[in-house]
Amino acid sequence: MQIKYFNSTFDHIKNTTSYDKKIIDEISKLPAFNIIFNEKLLNETLEIINQFKVNKKKIVLLGTGGSNLGARALHNINKNKKINIEFYDNVDPITFENSFNNVNFKDTGFIIISKSGNTPETLAQFSSLYQIALQKNNIDQFLSNILIITEFKSSPLYKISKEKNCLTLEHNNKIGGRFSVFSNVGVVPAILSGLNIRDLYSGAAEILNNIEKYSVFNLSKFLCMQEQRQYSSNVLMTYSDNLYFFGKWYLQLWAESIGKNKKGITAIHSVGTTDQHSQLQLYLDGPNDKFFTFITTDHSNKGPIINNDIFKNTEIKYFKNKRIGDLMDAEQRATLETFKLNNFSYREIFLPKIDEKNIGKLMSLSMIETIASCIYFDVNPFDQPAVEQGKILTKKYLS
Repeated sequence: MQIKYFNSTFDHIKNTTSYDKKIIDEISKLPAFNIIFNEKLLNETLEIINQFKVNKKKIVLLGTGGSNLGARALHNINKNKKINIEFYDNVDPITFENSFNNVNFKDTGFIIISKSGNTPETLAQFSSLYQIALQKNNIDQFLSNILIITEFKSSPLYKISKEKNCLTLEHNNKIGGRFSVFSNVGVVPAILSGLNIRDLYSGAAEILNNIEKYSVFNLSKFLCMQEQRQYSSNVLMTYSDNLYFFGKWYLQLWAESIGKNKKGITAIHSVGTTDQHSQLQLYLDGPNDKFFTFITTDHSNKGPIINNDIFKNTEIKYFKNKRIGDLMDAEQRATLETFKLNNFSYREIFLPKIDEKNIGKLMSLSMIETIASCIYFDVNPFDQPAVEQGKILTKKYLS
């Protein structure tokens, strides 16, 4: 992974020495990172997974927010998935009903994730499937094919797991959902998908052990510690479909951590090349209040060959001897060069391959950058107090 900043000066950054020490202290003791060095826990998790995956042709994962997005981001990078995993993080009634009209409870595994064991969306999904299984006389098969990940405490989900004798893994109560991707919340689906978790952990550890080499605090300093702040948006543009759900994971990680006390910078995820045809006009010709991160990889000479004969009676000449990946590569290069020539501040994170080690690096980097930005802004990275009112009202309206 290579990180380069363009049109970005660090001359007017406030002194951050005391903040930097606090950041190092924070991440060094954080269970969300320390878990990657726990080989015993990983082996115990592998044992449970080996029990769970027997005779499964498909996996359904129920969970929302941090109980879904990290796992989905990891699953999405795997080009050769061992098993199909379907992710459900919403309670749209039409989608949910259509998805499970013909569910086969015999060979489908169900992973149900809720840190608190109280998440209304996940409990509603779970109990709806329970009702469907009852109606189909498949309740025993359904319950025997469940793996629950939750805190081991008195909660509805944990009580059900004990009453129904479901396979259960503990969600570490010291790891918040949006920081849980390296825990069993992200690891279990990733292993089932066929990813090498030790490579994932190796990539994460490389960033943790080389903070200075990768200049990990630079983005946070640039966004949060300028003498005159000018950036209201943190735009992440990913040039690979394999990183689509990484972008969605990043939005939660950043937004839920930094948006507090009327402070914060709004995260935006854009997809290259798609959003060049929707958002790029605003980025280039709208307010200059955004910092851009482009995540790129080498697409050249990849994908299907573009047939040039079909264009012989047209003015199209540039596709000769090209593959579709050559167009992707040219477009990402052209976009970055346009930003450079127009003096926009941005950085490029280049991934030579999108694999376990590099996604581990990228996620570790993102988590540290988020924590650092929060500390520079003097906000708590690990809570989300403003959303509690909506949760209370939801339960009130259901009562």
